[in-house]
Amino acid sequence: MLARDVAGAKNEATILLECSKSQAATLDTIEHQVDGLLKQLNIEIPCAETETKLTIEPSASRPRRSFEKIVAEARERLTGQGVVIPSLQINDLLQREKISRIEAQFEVGFTVECTLDRYDIAFLSIAGLAAALVDFLVVRIPKDLTMLGAEGAKGSPLTKWLHSFKVPADNWLARRFKTSYDRVADVASKIPGFSPTSHRHQTFAHDPFVGLIVGVIDIMRGGLSAVSKDGELIFLSDLGEPVYNPFKAIVWHLMHLLSDAPTSMGLPPPGWSLLQMFQVGSFGEKQRTVGDLSRVMYRAGYDLRHCLTMATSVAAAEITLRGYFLMRQKFDPDYAEVTEREAKLAGSATVSQHPRFMLMALLAHGIASAANAGKIVCYSGNPLAFNYAQWLWFAKSLISWMQSRAASPSDILMRGMKANSILLSEGWSEFDANDAAFPTLVTSAN
Repeated sequence: MLARDVAGAKNEATILLECSKSQAATLDTIEHQVDGLLKQLNIEIPCAETETKLTIEPSASRPRRSFEKIVAEARERLTGQGVVIPSLQINDLLQREKISRIEAQFEVGFTVECTLDRYDIAFLSIAGLAAALVDFLVVRIPKDLTMLGAEGAKGSPLTKWLHSFKVPADNWLARRFKTSYDRVADVASKIPGFSPTSHRHQTFAHDPFVGLIVGVIDIMRGGLSAVSKDGELIFLSDLGEPVYNPFKAIVWHLMHLLSDAPTSMGLPPPGWSLLQMFQVGSFGEKQRTVGDLSRVMYRAGYDLRHCLTMATSVAAAEITLRGYFLMRQKFDPDYAEVTEREAKLAGSATVSQHPRFMLMALLAHGIASAANAGKIVCYSGNPLAFNYAQWLWFAKSLISWMQSRAASPSDILMRGMKANSILLSEGWSEFDANDAAFPTLVTSAN
């Protein structure tokens, strides 16, 4: 059976071979006839092996320029820029700013160095001057006075407006949330200088900052913690029924402060009561100490409401700085790249913790604080011109900046190496040659 199939396939192959030979002979005959016809018509067809050269003539609008001429022009331009051709390095072909930016992308030290550019310096100066302007025009002093060194000094319009929302000292909230540390008449003899107009300054519980701890403790023990006009600490007990529930004591304390804040005497600025313990210094004609001066200033209207007014100068500087910092990061890619690198090295996650912003804030609030010192001089040494909020914020900025400078060098190096490894792993950024922003070589025709 298999032999029969092989014999059949062989016969078919023989028949196909004979057909192919017949077709090839026919094609040779046709080719011979075509060649004869072409010779009769005098037509020559180039061989397939003939090499064809393609020459592109330059257009009339773009004249031919030799490569040697282009090189000569390039050398001439580089020489004109002060580049020595034999010692040409790739860095010589980059702008100094670009070289510095590339180096800054990978540079790591033991501290985070932030070099402020001219725009940073300009806007931190604007922020400091804006704060100073608000201090002179809005903050001023609490109210119109002819005492403490300045004659006919105009008070703050904002503080006057805040004082217009005034309620009686014996309001319904005060009656509802009575506290042991608000006793005056029956303890005045035990605390020198204690009076209805000064007791909130002399009792630590009425301080918005210190009172969060001392006031709650006084309520829980039913007592009073105060300081005399001579700086002596005095603790009284059995002035009211103790409240053993701490959560109830916290609510009672906060509600009592809320009842006192809008009264005529208001509440002292946060931490102001601590100044009474500093019986040092000699200020003014009456040679007042720091404690005496703080007491007189409070009675002259230097309270929590005026502290809110003083905070407007701080807000002016912060809004200016933060607005500039965020907007420049958004519209200046190079600046955003540099600040992002600084944030990675410092490990900062917010604007307030950014090393560059902290340096700018320190300088801006330093300018505002110096301006406030000049304001006190302009007010003939009137201590009411002292901007408590501005100086506190300057101290905060200084402490934050010093803490950033004291960061662990090992942590900075580790964060820097991690950031560098990420940059190297990403490689060159992709680009599109068809993009309109893609750089092109422009040559002038001679």
